Amino acid sequence: MIDSIEFKSFTNRRTSTFKIATGSSDVEENVIVKVVSGDDYGVGNGNPTNVTHETLQSIESFLSKVPKKIVGTDENDLEKIHQRLDSIAPDNTAAKAAVDIALFDLLSKREKKPLYEFLGGSRDRMITDMTIGIESKETTVQKALKHTRSGFKALKIKVGLELYEDIKRVAAVRDAIGPSIEIRVDANQGYTVEQAIMFCEAMGSLEVVVVEQPVKAEDLDGLKRVTEASDVWIMADECVKSVMDARKVARACAADMINIKLMKSAGINDAVMINRMANAANISTMVGCMGEIQVSIAAGLHFALSSENVRYADLDSHFNIIDDPSSGIEFEDGCLIASKGYGLGVKTPLDD
Repeated sequence: MIDSIEFKSFTNRRTSTFKIATGSSDVEENVIVKVVSGDDYGVGNGNPTNVTHETLQSIESFLSKVPKKIVGTDENDLEKIHQRLDSIAPDNTAAKAAVDIALFDLLSKREKKPLYEFLGGSRDRMITDMTIGIESKETTVQKALKHTRSGFKALKIKVGLELYEDIKRVAAVRDAIGPSIEIRVDANQGYTVEQAIMFCEAMGSLEVVVVEQPVKAEDLDGLKRVTEASDVWIMADECVKSVMDARKVARACAADMINIKLMKSAGINDAVMINRMANAANISTMVGCMGEIQVSIAAGLHFALSSENVRYADLDSHFNIIDDPSSGIEFEDGCLIASKGYGLGVKTPLDD
């Protein structure tokens, strides 16, 4: 049975301002959660963003109501626990993810397995990209060279504000880094359908492997039009926050890939269901992140390692956070490496 729950909030500066089509940020806020059952405990993390319409205060408020709902509940009954979390309030998916991740950490520790093994995986590492926000062409190229020299084998370039400048920036990066580095592009809903089709046509000649959420999240028909017109794979992100959303994308054949983020899916439990549904529909997935510290980045990595249907990892936010209060993930030869320790294999200020 669950005996107690506690949480602690952290605000950390980013190494530099991060700008995308929908806004910019200088700091990241995260809330680490600890769930205790007998002699065992697990940790999780929630990161508020405008994608899930949460704030640090809303996460703290939600988590303050959680103990009354789930203390005394069987920690193995994840469905019942999520029902009780949903009874507090709808949405609030990052807050729910923090609790969900902590439970998976606890359960896999109890089984004396790394989380990826507990989830059925065998890989222990995966290539991650490094994301470059919207910058000048010169700064974008400088950052691309810096990241590839530090070992990254894949880059994700944010676009979506100025179509022709965006194309020039991506072209300049490809020219600077050569053909061996993988380029992914994310428009964060920044283009019209017509602009997106033009952009994707240009990306094909630059050997870009995927273009993420080129049009508005609510425009599923528009996303389908872009997917049908593009030789480059199109990935759904902001339009998929749940299993139901993923099913709509699959039924409409609106995208080639789906970006699963634990902060959107309320944690690992629903992320597994989204990935299974996508796999059944012959849709590959990527595991992405928000502005998260290593606790939930580790959770995303373990989840990514659990399924061959997860083609890409975009788990890089912790590289850009100063004084991350958590640790445990290694980076080598372009790959994130999961700890061989039990559970998430991370250390946090809430550890005993």
